[in-house]
Amino acid sequence: MTAVDRDEPRDTAHGTSQLIRNIGSTFGTRVAVMLIALLSSVLLARMLGPEGRGVFALILLLPSLATSVGLLGFEQANAVYAGLAPRSRGVLVWQSVAVALGIGGTVAAVGMAYVLAGAPGFEALTTAPPALVLLLLATIPARLVVEYWGAIIRGMNRIQLVNVVELGTRVILLLGLVVFVWGLDLGVTGAAWTDAVACIGTAVVLGIVLGSVKAWCMPTWDSTLWRRVAVFALAVHAATVAAYLNYRVDEFIVAALLPVEQLGLYTMAVGLVERIWIIPGSVANVLLPHLTNRRDVDAAVSAAICRHVAMWTGAACVVLFVVADPVVTILFSSSFAGAVPPLRWLLPGIFTLSIGKVLVAELLAREKPRYTVWASGAAVAANIIGNLLLVPRMGISGAALASSVSYTIMSSLLIWYYLRVTRLPWTVLIPRAADLSAYRALWRRMIRGRAAPASPPG
Repeated sequence: MTAVDRDEPRDTAHGTSQLIRNIGSTFGTRVAVMLIALLSSVLLARMLGPEGRGVFALILLLPSLATSVGLLGFEQANAVYAGLAPRSRGVLVWQSVAVALGIGGTVAAVGMAYVLAGAPGFEALTTAPPALVLLLLATIPARLVVEYWGAIIRGMNRIQLVNVVELGTRVILLLGLVVFVWGLDLGVTGAAWTDAVACIGTAVVLGIVLGSVKAWCMPTWDSTLWRRVAVFALAVHAATVAAYLNYRVDEFIVAALLPVEQLGLYTMAVGLVERIWIIPGSVANVLLPHLTNRRDVDAAVSAAICRHVAMWTGAACVVLFVVADPVVTILFSSSFAGAVPPLRWLLPGIFTLSIGKVLVAELLAREKPRYTVWASGAAVAANIIGNLLLVPRMGISGAALASSVSYTIMSSLLIWYYLRVTRLPWTVLIPRAADLSAYRALWRRMIRGRAAPASPPG
């Protein structure tokens, strides 16, 4: 990697200010998206019930897994090299189209053949309408394009554009659910069609956005860039698949060993606690392009940000643990009360992995994807073993406990790799009094700003 691959660094203070603004903007967007997703989840739960919610989860399970496999790590590579090699962004756009059509089409065809063959080895999938599963499998190329192109825009550090697109598409998705599931009472069929149409629409919008930021170019191919991107992508792909399995293997095991109603309860608990990850997710999505677009960033910046993420995530986990019962009952009705115990078992792992999610940005910016591969692989192995041991004994609470343990293992390894690469002491990740002082200073600045008299016009 040479200096000419990057944009010229800007003033450090300006860069830090931009980073903070982008984090705040992204966090605000993620909160709004979380609320919209929560409304969607409540709507689906009340309109479909536990069994219908479980069927919809089954419909999404295979297309979601197939998309995760089909990404091949190119979304992560695009986010990194859109910053490291800004002059090649147009090439990345066309490479993304080629990969989405070639790999996405192949994965979709294999998935369809598997469903039409009766889903051997996963007979629970046959309880879902096969036409709807095929419909969502057919959207896999569009789903890949959405991930690839969105990553390029994010890698360009155009965070505001990414936030606008994400929020807008979520609003359209919610409106679609209101119309088709609630208004027209189409049930699971309406939910599946809404998801498919929203996916294709998002791909179209992102194509327009890429044109507006002049990321399009004439169709072209750069073999040198392709090799560089592919090596990075395939290395990180193993970590992505392992991480996905780490997050979702419990749902497959619950679906195979327990009634579909239990899957509906468990996916509800998982969906609710994973909302907390909007905190580290917002930070990591902004931190990665910040690191790849600049050469003058100290590794301690990631550690400082990680400390603040740990404080906010820990507070959110404690609050949700305390109010879990009334939240689930009020939002989803008493028929979903069985989701509370696994929800609470998941919270420790949600907290520990939030730290690792932030530090991954530093590892990827340094082109060290192999460390995420090893951490994810160890975690998914622990998750599978834990689920097989605990689900028959503890039901969905056992699945949650196994996931918490695996999340903690993964985060511990990522922390160790981060400290090894940066050569920083482990104490840089421990929250300190100075971190709280920063909030007090920010509060005083806000108060002074409100108290200051308005400037006269003109």
